[in-house]
Amino acid sequence: MATGSQVGAPVGDKDAQLKSKAENVSRLIDALNTDTDMVLVAVGADVEPLTPVVWAKGAYIVQLLEGASEAEALLVMLQEVLNRGRDAALVASLEDLSLTAETVHRMVAAFCAAGDEIWAVVPETEMRQGHPVLMGRRMIELFLRGQKWSSADEVVSSNLERVRTVKADNTTASKAASGTVWKAPWD
Repeated sequence: MATGSQVGAPVGDKDAQLKSKAENVSRLIDALNTDTDMVLVAVGADVEPLTPVVWAKGAYIVQLLEGASEAEALLVMLQEVLNRGRDAALVASLEDLSLTAETVHRMVAAFCAAGDEIWAVVPETEMRQGHPVLMGRRMIELFLRGQKWSSADEVVSSNLERVRTVKADNTTASKAASGTVWKAPWD
């Protein structure tokens, strides 16, 4: 899901929401930068206030159309990953702030060590709606060119024999504003 302000929210609330989103984007980019080489951040209506945070962390913004659904955002972002010459993407949402640098490291290491039969890696404690998922090219291709999936969860759960789980870091964080950050690990 792309970031965006609540329609009709009081100005003070919007400012607080944007500050919270900026902090969450910054924290998540830091976690992803540990073991990956490119961060793409899907941004909707809040592109202007979030741009300085994204750029300061060495990440890239991909502007989404206003009102883009989660599936449309995922399609745009996964295609952008391929357009930038990457063969894998770590998909994470700001709605679940439990993704840490340690969990990212474990996911990337497991993916790099897995054979061709593994197309995705997820944290074992996160096997639920909206969990972070590291998708390899074959899983990305399934999503982009296959049936009309509505989420990364659908394509992953439909191909569980191709998914490896790894132990997640025990660090937990509270839930926050919505948004999506997409990360392309090294190939």
